[in-house]
Amino acid sequence: MSKGISVYLGLGQSIEENLDYIDKASKYGFDNIFTSLHIPEADYSKLISEFNAIVEYSNSKGMKITADVSPRTYKYLGGEENDFKLLKELGISCVRVDFGFSPREIAEFTKNPYGIKIEINGSTVTEKFLKEFEQYEPNYENIQACHNYYPRKNTGISLKTFQYKNELLRKYGMKISAFIPSITNRRGPVFEGLPTLEIHRNMNSVVSAKHLFALGIDNVIFGDPFVDEEILQVVGKMDEQIINFRIDIYTENEIEKKIIFKKVHIERPDQAEDVIRSTSSREELDKDSVINPHNNVDRAKGFITIDNKDYLRYAGELEICKKCLPADKRVNVVGKIVDEEIFLMDYIKEEGKFSFEAY
Repeated sequence: MSKGISVYLGLGQSIEENLDYIDKASKYGFDNIFTSLHIPEADYSKLISEFNAIVEYSNSKGMKITADVSPRTYKYLGGEENDFKLLKELGISCVRVDFGFSPREIAEFTKNPYGIKIEINGSTVTEKFLKEFEQYEPNYENIQACHNYYPRKNTGISLKTFQYKNELLRKYGMKISAFIPSITNRRGPVFEGLPTLEIHRNMNSVVSAKHLFALGIDNVIFGDPFVDEEILQVVGKMDEQIINFRIDIYTENEIEKKIIFKKVHIERPDQAEDVIRSTSSREELDKDSVINPHNNVDRAKGFITIDNKDYLRYAGELEICKKCLPADKRVNVVGKIVDEEIFLMDYIKEEGKFSFEAY
């Protein structure tokens, strides 16, 4: 899985600002850059003069460039329509073909001799398009998908639509990218964030990234430029295979804290109706470890519990409540997932990995 940033040229930022941003993102583990070559508001005389510097610096950092193009892009660049040689000379690794191209044209693009990957629009793809596209025998090793971002409030796609589109794309073995917004630094001219999913527009960026990875997205990209360095660092170090929950801690017991934080937890393959069960949490207890009863209160969804000594052989088992459960003197409530991340519990599958960090 990958993580990307977006850099937009010709919109008023200096080349130095963009290079500094690329440097920070690379340092924190981001490996690809999205840019657009058909933004109407961009100053293309400035864009073209800076593009080579951006590509050269990105390549030196091991970051690949994906450029969003439309038929008018070639006019902006002063070249012939569908001139992939020009795109290769510009240093573009992947081309995202937006509106204006037919299934036949896109299928031909996948056979380009320059090794440029082709990305289709994952948000607007339909089963009809994919069936027609297949008729023209595309090179599937050279095709992937990237969802739209939506600058205008209320226009991002729904989770239901997102999952349906992804099911279509995965039938053809395509890798999928999608966008999350920044909350603090938003791109103009609308300044309302650049998410794929509308529910992410005002969500904490870290939580949005966790959500997309939990949904199985291969590449999560910040749609907005100049994301705060602290957020870059947190998302950059994120393990995409593990759902990490921020939690409030309700215990000072060192044995319980060891169970909570020491290792990655794995959900059992025989998933329970009421709780998420850590398969090996009881193994943290040695023969001299004793967990006494405390905080035996009513349990709500998102509460983290550890069974105490009165639950006999279950002592030390860590669970997360899927729903409200009554108090049990054998069960200690040791923490709670922060409210904005409780929904991520729904994405823990059989043998799925999860971990905790103190909020």
